[in-house]
Parts: sequence; structure tokens; C-alpha cells
Amino acid sequence: GGSRLFPFSSKRKRMSVLVKNNDSAAWTMYHKGAGEIVLQDCSHYLDANGSIQPMTDSKRQELHETISSFASQALRCVALAHRTDIESVLKPSTCTAEECATLLENHMCLDALVGIVDPLRGDVVEAVKTCQSAGIFVRMVTGDNLETANAIAKQAGILTKDGVSMVGEEFRKLTPAQLDAVLPNLQVLARSSPEDKHHLVERLNGGLMPKTKEEWMEIHPGRDYDTEKDLLLPGYYDEWSKGLGRNGVGEVVGVTGDGTNDGPALKAADVGMSMGISGTDVAKNASDIIIMDDKFSSIVKAVLWGRSVFDNIRKFLQFQLTVNVVALTITFLSAVAGYNPPLNAVMMLWVNLIMDTMGALALGTEPPAMDLLNRRPYKRDASLISRPMWRNILVQSAYQLGLLIFLLQNGPEIFGCEDGSTHHFTIIFNAFVFCQIFNEFNAREIGDVFDPFKKLSTSPMFLAVIIFTIGAQWVIVVYGGDFTQTSPLTYDEWKVTC
Repeated sequence: GGSRLFPFSSKRKRMSVLVKNNDSAAWTMYHKGAGEIVLQDCSHYLDANGSIQPMTDSKRQELHETISSFASQALRCVALAHRTDIESVLKPSTCTAEECATLLENHMCLDALVGIVDPLRGDVVEAVKTCQSAGIFVRMVTGDNLETANAIAKQAGILTKDGVSMVGEEFRKLTPAQLDAVLPNLQVLARSSPEDKHHLVERLNGGLMPKTKEEWMEIHPGRDYDTEKDLLLPGYYDEWSKGLGRNGVGEVVGVTGDGTNDGPALKAADVGMSMGISGTDVAKNASDIIIMDDKFSSIVKAVLWGRSVFDNIRKFLQFQLTVNVVALTITFLSAVAGYNPPLNAVMMLWVNLIMDTMGALALGTEPPAMDLLNRRPYKRDASLISRPMWRNILVQSAYQLGLLIFLLQNGPEIFGCEDGSTHHFTIIFNAFVFCQIFNEFNAREIGDVFDPFKKLSTSPMFLAVIIFTIGAQWVIVVYGGDFTQTSPLTYDEWKVTC
């Protein structure tokens, strides 16, 4: 006795419940699911008077047109149906999900078609536009019917004039090579299964692409590897790496999801993002980022901060490598020339403090700027140190080395001090430190655009570090004495070395 519930399946796009009537002891199956899927299994329908009528071809066509009309208005169409003669087919109290699907979910009576509106949030259109201007290809993978998905995607700005949309059934029939031909323009995948989403991610980034015959057979048990490896998705690694000019390097893929079935796709993605409010625990555990407010615009913020952190690391590396190259080279050259090291141990400790701790604080805490979203993403195999960065490092190092070597050779004559004296080396030390202070401004730029003072007011930590470094340098030079082996400099010497 009692009711039997067979929950909704994202694969079947439908669900059923068997209910026992307490008065007559008769059982009734109530069913709901995607409009066009349920409609094809209905042999009758309820008319406006509540009478059961046979489903004629003309009526079925009329209902299909209604479903299409709902879909074109971005409405999700749900069909409600029932069946009453189930005791003659099987024993309801012991019915399994498979028996219900194969024996009961047909010859049903259609009760209603419902169009459900799920309006886009106000931030979605602008967020999608921002992502696209940032070089991010936005695709929509959904369980909705194709017309509904297309309508929603057009409203959101995802589906463009030249974009391709298809249904999961068509997607699954593609060979890997055919999918590669579609991928550059594929913007909407409707009526998709969790496996479709997983295969799409695999095909884009190649992260979990099977590399051996054994791995391929795990995905396709009972299939023939030799004859079908080039026919079934997701393909295999050797074939994938040669397609679309990849050379073994795939796209960087971010995936959003909230359901249990999204877990595999979230894990396969480079960045998995689950919903904090509507997401299941399985989706959250499989993801890298949890979007706490479930807003698409939060993805834009994540992209902005990700790019900012990566660029800040590059800025710090550019600064640190310059300091290293100059400090090591000037120490080596002075030793070769017969001088004592111009930078003693205490001076080098202070330089290291500037280079590591102060440099990291100044450059690593730069806040994100919106213009980071105006460039395309870095490629997966992009070098951490780019060509413009190498240019900046080498040019700045050459300038500093030239200046320090000049002071090492000509400093005594210019400033009237003894060659190799504490005073002489203090001048070199002061010039070197102030070179690093000004180079911190240069290190704020890692590309071809040079504007080192841009938005300084938004970087209070950077300004604080610069002020502290200048103040500490003055204290070390003036009061360091025998401990730092420095001697106070005159106003003109400070002016020249700064």
C-alpha cells in the first residue's frame, strides 16, 4: 500500500508517482516531464470540459505548436499527465523504476501543458557581455528544449547570429572530428545529459581524455577500440592533441553547475564553480569555487581577481629578477676588478628585505582594475615571464649596472672620497636602493603600455611600502654607522644618488 515515488531524472527529463485511492483501493499514476517528451507517450487528453478524448494527429500537432509557442517565448514547457489502469499492467506496490518507465509511462492521458517563466536576472546580460569582451567564450548547456534554450540564450546575449545550437541527441551522434568542426561556433547545447556536458569539457581542455586503450574501454565497455576509437566521444588523447591545431594544449575551461549530476563536469573543468545557495553538496565538493550569491556577475569578479593575482605575481617576479641580476652582477664585477664587495652582508640583508617582503607587499597587493577585462586570457602554455617582461628586466638591469659601475669607477673623483672607502660604498649602496625603489614603479607595468603612476591612489599599500623604504634607507645611511658600515651623506650626495 501507500504511494510510490520515482523521482525526476535529468537523463529522462520526467518523473512519476503512483497513488493509491483510499476509498476505492485503485491506483493512479501521475506523471510530469518535458512537454514534447511526455506528449509523444500520451494517447488521450482532457478537453476543456474535463472529458477524456482520444489524441488525434491534428490535436497532437496543435499541442506541439503550443509547446513551440511557449518555447519561443523562453518559457519552460512542462506536461502533466495521468494513467488509471495500472493494476491491469503490473502490481503497483512492488513496481520498480524500470517497470514504471517501460510499462506505465505510455498510453497516458494529457492533463495540461504549463509554460513556466524563469526570467533572466538583471545582471546576466551585462555580465555575459563583459565576459565576451574579456575573450571568454560563453556556452549554455541545459536540459531545456532547443527552442526554449535558444530564446533564453538570445536574451542573455549568448547565442549570436553565426552561433550553432544543437540538442544532446544530435551531439552524441557526432564523431570527435565532427565535434571539433562544430566547437568554435557551438554556443547552445539543449536537452543535454550530464555525460554530454562532461564530454564537451573533455573535448575542450583534454584534461581527462583517455590516453590508453584500457582507459578508453572503461568509458566504452563492450565496444571495439580499434574500429570505434575515432567514432565515439570523447575520443582519445593522441587524436585530440592533433585536432584544431592544439599541439597537445587545450582550452582553459570554467564550468558552472548546481546539481549532483554536474559533479563529473565540474571535476573535469580547469575551474569548477558551484552555486552556494541552490547547489548540492556533491556539486560544491567537486568545484573549485563556490559562488555564494548564485549570480553570474560573481563569475566576472572571480575572473577579474584571478587575472589580478596572476598579474601581481608577474609584477613581483619582474621586480625581483631585476634586483637579483643587478646585485649578483655588481658583486661579481667588483670582485673581478679587485674591489671589496660594495654591498656588505647587512646591506644585502636590507636589499633582500626590500626585494622579498617589501616587494611582495607593494606589488602583490595591487587591487584589480577593470581594464584587466579588456584583454584576452593568457594561453594555457603561456610563459610566466613574457617577452615584454624580459625586455623590461634586461633594460632596467643594464641601466642599473651601467650606473653602478660608473659610480664604482668614477665615484671617488666626482664626490671627492677615497676609492673603496665606506663613504664610496655608501654612495653606491644608496644609488642601488633608490634604483630599486623607482623600479618598483616600473614593475607595475608588465606589458607594452607604460604608465607606472596609473591609479596610485587605489594602492595604499604600495605607497606605504615606498614611504617606509625611503624612511628606513635614510635611517640606515645616517645612523647605521659601524653596524651597516655606512657613513652619512651630504645633501648634494643624496640629491645625486636619489
